[in-house]
Amino acid sequence: MKTNPLVTIYIPCRNYGKYLRQSIESVLSQIYSNWELFIIDEGSNDDTEEISKEYQSKHPSKIFFIKNLKPIGLQKVANKVLSKASGKYMIRLDSDDWFHEIALFIMVNKLESNKNAGIAYGNYFYTNESGNIIGIETKHKLGEEDLSGQLPPHGACTLFETDELRKEGGYSENVDAQDGWDLWYKLYRKIGALSIDLPLFYYRQHEKSLSRDSDRLLKARAKIFKEARKKSKINYKPKILALIPVKESYPNIKNVPFKKINGVSLLEKAINCAFDSKQISDLVIFSKSQKVLDFSENLEKKNKVSAHMRLLRKSESNLQNIPINDFMISVGNFYKDDTGSYPDIIIYLSLHAINRRADHIDKALNNLLISNSDSVVSVQEEREPMFNHGDSGLNLINPGRFRNLSFDKEKLYRFNGSIIATKWDNIKKGSLFGLKTSYIEMSQKDSIQIKDSSVFDN
Repeated sequence: MKTNPLVTIYIPCRNYGKYLRQSIESVLSQIYSNWELFIIDEGSNDDTEEISKEYQSKHPSKIFFIKNLKPIGLQKVANKVLSKASGKYMIRLDSDDWFHEIALFIMVNKLESNKNAGIAYGNYFYTNESGNIIGIETKHKLGEEDLSGQLPPHGACTLFETDELRKEGGYSENVDAQDGWDLWYKLYRKIGALSIDLPLFYYRQHEKSLSRDSDRLLKARAKIFKEARKKSKINYKPKILALIPVKESYPNIKNVPFKKINGVSLLEKAINCAFDSKQISDLVIFSKSQKVLDFSENLEKKNKVSAHMRLLRKSESNLQNIPINDFMISVGNFYKDDTGSYPDIIIYLSLHAINRRADHIDKALNNLLISNSDSVVSVQEEREPMFNHGDSGLNLINPGRFRNLSFDKEKLYRFNGSIIATKWDNIKKGSLFGLKTSYIEMSQKDSIQIKDSSVFDN
């Protein structure tokens, strides 16, 4: 190791006194000893303060205590430490987790030996509430198994260059979770990152684990994408064309676009959802039914929806690719004939996604632009054990689910049918997704698609 830089560690704690000693002791046990530690009490009413002050009194030059009478949130805590940190590097350790004794040594050594990286992170052990190991998270190797850049490290136990985050204004305080994603999109392309194929900390699983609150995490992630888009250096405003293909009837459900939910027709709801996203330049309703197009026009005339385009769909007898790809080609060519130019991006929006919102559309578009992806799809994570068929019958492909663990390499996502955003360059080459596909994850509720008439007004 070339130098021996100071590392700033911080442990936020709210009523996790029963775990805090093990967390602090894991810092004291590090074979790399040039560190300072901040312990932040987030308005605890247990013995967090007493434990923190006990260790502070024993190590007054290395351990510092901050008391917040009321919790201020993870990002604000991090920024408070960022303003006080003396370390070249900074890292968070959650109060219910703990370091392996080699964690700092390995991560510091890796960064000090690599001029092209300012972020380092490793794998980790899953433990139960009692601290017994129940699994090992082996993350995708950055630059080998993960070329997309859309698999940020865990927010905790990721080492990064302190001054680089300061230059970016610190963590975003308008979100209250997913600081790993926040850090990633602020710094990854700027200073580079490396992953370490060793488990470097212990990640305790229990009922109060923040990672189990999926809706909160997804909302925080959306805000992070939005802010990253605002801070990007993209000055050109792309022409974004929304496409809503509409079929009038299905065998088990008739007159679909005209049916109402809470007094609003499905077509009106879908059009307004699209235009609620201020990023949408134009929208095309694409249907084989003239009745649908007339209904669309009538909604516009009554000022129930914004002005938009309509295209009568021709016979499908000549379709050679999957329908969505052909739909996009037809609509893109129609847009070119009408406006004189092709769109930069086409976004497919399902009529049947009744809980899709404008923020989902914005999230997909922001992701497409900040990640340099060719396309973005909306997905829902499969949270149940799944099988495929092998030589000996069914093979379990995500066994961690039977232990209530979500390993990165076992995660399965299904297209929920709601959104596909893709660049026109892909479409004109005959490819719906291009080479690099990113995703936005939607909750089970937000992923609902109409399958029958039970949700409509009577």
